[in-house]
Amino acid sequence: MKKGMFIVFEGGEKVGKTTQLARAKHYLEAQTYTVVFTHEPGGGDQDIRKKLLNKKSILTTEEELDLFCRDRALHIENIIKPALKKSALVLCDRFEPSSIAYQGYGRGMNIEHIREKSKQARQDIWPDLILLLDADPNIVLSREEATSRFDAEKIEFHQKVRQGFLAQAAEDPTRWRVIDATKSMEEVWQEIKKHIDMVMLENKDAFFKT
Repeated sequence: MKKGMFIVFEGGEKVGKTTQLARAKHYLEAQTYTVVFTHEPGGGDQDIRKKLLNKKSILTTEEELDLFCRDRALHIENIIKPALKKSALVLCDRFEPSSIAYQGYGRGMNIEHIREKSKQARQDIWPDLILLLDADPNIVLSREEATSRFDAEKIEFHQKVRQGFLAQAAEDPTRWRVIDATKSMEEVWQEIKKHIDMVMLENKDAFFKT
């Protein structure tokens, strides 16, 4: 039964997700797949995204999680679930793994609490493939000016976030693919393309071409 496919790009700040997501979208659309490109936070409510990322916002960790989950619930209901029902290919910049890495490992919140709250929001929707662009924050953040509340955190926070992503990838190696984001953009893309091609071949009856 055709059900679409859900591919999520994860990683810390400034690892190149935006560039690689754009390449993936172009690549798949060139093959006439129906592609829905979306992101978190903001896939459900752009006002929530602004509040979460604004460097002037003052939020507790619980308030942060509440906002992420509220946005995720709207995102699932209005964007992701309808796209999958139409057998589209959904490419998403961040999902629940970011909540676990940032609020859990980074902020120290109980991870099971995060998973339970997020599970209610995402309605049992889960990615078919998670591509983790991994890089040492000391390398990718050293020359970057902070553009969001999360960018502005100390390097120790970003190191914890990285470990959070790697821990999740180790827990589910069949679904996660870890990619060295310090390589050239072309090398990173070729690695991403290889993994996407593989999962598309394995699930060739899961979606429609236009």
